[in-house]
Parts: sequence; structure tokens; C-alpha cells
Amino acid sequence: MNRSALRGSITDDDRTFVETWENIASYQNVIIRLDTRGDERQEVINGRRTFMLTAEERIITQDRIVDPAHDPFRNGSFRPVVVPDTISIETNPNAMSDDDILNIFKASDLAFGEWLKTIDSPQTLRRMADLAPDSDITMRRYKAIEARFREVKPQTRLEVKDEQLKNFLSDKPGASDGASPAGGQQNPRRRQGGRSSDYR
Repeated sequence: MNRSALRGSITDDDRTFVETWENIASYQNVIIRLDTRGDERQEVINGRRTFMLTAEERIITQDRIVDPAHDPFRNGSFRPVVVPDTISIETNPNAMSDDDILNIFKASDLAFGEWLKTIDSPQTLRRMADLAPDSDITMRRYKAIEARFREVKPQTRLEVKDEQLKNFLSDKPGASDGASPAGGQQNPRRRQGGRSSDYR
């Protein structure tokens, strides 16, 4: 989308309203700032930092993000502190304040379950787990939060192209080791340790 088309969707209120957000993720995120001439520049927001920007700058930043899953304003990386009424947990279930989370803890079992289904941000679910000990949440609900976190957490996979190294890292003996699972033998390199030549 070009800048002129975007400008048409931004109101005077967006240009003047100053929002406050907190980067609750442990990693950095980037936002777009507008200088006094209206030129754009990028700013790195480090983890655990509270920052302010105009609603216009937030809209422009979100417009530049290709995959909505990577939008820190919607995926729970940024926690809203002071935001317009248009941003709420109804429109964005991942953008919850601590008070919003505590209110969900007090909801009925049916409402709690429905909320949990709509939250798909690992960061938000981790915050819920962190706030749970200071609330009256039941162990069953705490376990449901942890289960949902495991469900939405991206899987970390190690890609190994070297077949010898892959066999070494594997718990299953490789055919090149001369051992079969039926024989009950372990990968000898795992048992004995390897020489430096094993990793070439």
C-alpha cells in the first residue's frame, strides 16, 4: 500500500493521540517513527521497555508488517498501557493488560475456556502463567494455560545436513554404526565420546 493511500485512512486524532506500550518480549522489535518533516525512520525497541508513539506511527508500523502473526501490537509482544478505545481485548485478545488477565482468571469456567481458545500468542500466555501465582486461579486453569502455551509455541527444530553429525545427535543408532535397534546397542560415538575428526 502506498503512503498516500495509507494517509487517507489516518485521522487527525491518530496524528495527535499518543499511545503508551510496553515491550514485554525478551527480544527486540522495530517501530516506525515520523520526524518533524513527516519522514519515516526506524527505531529499535528493546525488551522490557515502555515507549510512546502516536496512533499514526503505530498504524504505519502495522501496515509495513507482511505477516499479521509478526505484528507485536497484536501478537502479545507489546502490552497496551494507554491506547485508544478502539484497541480492546475484544478486538485483539492478545493485547491484554494485567488487569484484563486477572479479570479473565475470575471468569466462569465457560468464559475462561472460550478466552483461552482465542489467545494464540505465546507471550500473552506466558504473562498469564506469570500472573497466576498472585491470583486465586485454580491449578486446573493454570495447567490449561500451560497446555495452551505448548500448543501455540513455535517448534524449534535443528536442521543438520551432515549425516554423520545427524547420526551422532540422534538417540537411534544409525546403520553406519553397525548396530541395530533390535540388538540393543547404543551409538558408540554417544557412549564413548568422539574425536575431533568425527565432526568434520
